[in-house]
Amino acid sequence: MAINRGKAFEGQFKKDWLRMKDSSCDRLPDIMSGYKAMSGICDFIAYKFPLIFYMECKVIEKGNTFSLTRLSQYDKLITKGNIPGVRSGVVLWFTEKEKVVYVPINTFKKLKEDDAKSFNIKYLDTGEYTCIEIPSKKKVTFLESDYSILCKPTEEEVEMFEHEYRL
Repeated sequence: MAINRGKAFEGQFKKDWLRMKDSSCDRLPDIMSGYKAMSGICDFIAYKFPLIFYMECKVIEKGNTFSLTRLSQYDKLITKGNIPGVRSGVVLWFTEKEKVVYVPINTFKKLKEDDAKSFNIKYLDTGEYTCIEIPSKKKVTFLESDYSILCKPTEEEVEMFEHEYRL
C-alpha cells in the first residue's frame, strides 16, 4: 500500500509547530462530500501569540514548481489575507529539493494577477515573489522544521496591539 505523503507531512507540520512554546495547532477535518462547494478553508488553524495562521500543506513529489490549479482553497484563504494579526498561506514541501517553503496567500494572488501558472522554488532566490524558506533539518523521511520564523508580527501590527491592548 502506498504511503500518503501528504497526510504524513501534515502530521509532521503539526508536530513541528507544537514544538514552539505556548503554541496551538488544530487540524481541520477534511470534507469528503465530493461537492466542490463543500471544501474546508485549510488544513490547520495555528496560533502563536500574537498571530493566528490559516495554513494549507502541500507536497511536491517531483520538480520545483507548484501548480496554482492545486490550490483549491485559494478563494477561502484569500478572505483572510489582509486582516491584521492573521497569516494565511501554504506550506510547500519540495521533496526532491529537501526544502520547506511558506508562501503567503497574497503571493498567490500576485502570481494570478501576473498570469503565472505555478509557484517556482527559484523565487526563494530571485525575490520576485514573497516566500520564506523554513529552516529545516533532514531526518530519515521528513524534514524537521522550525516555523518560529513566521511568528514575528509586523511593526504596524505591534503598534496596533500596543494601542488596542495597551501592552
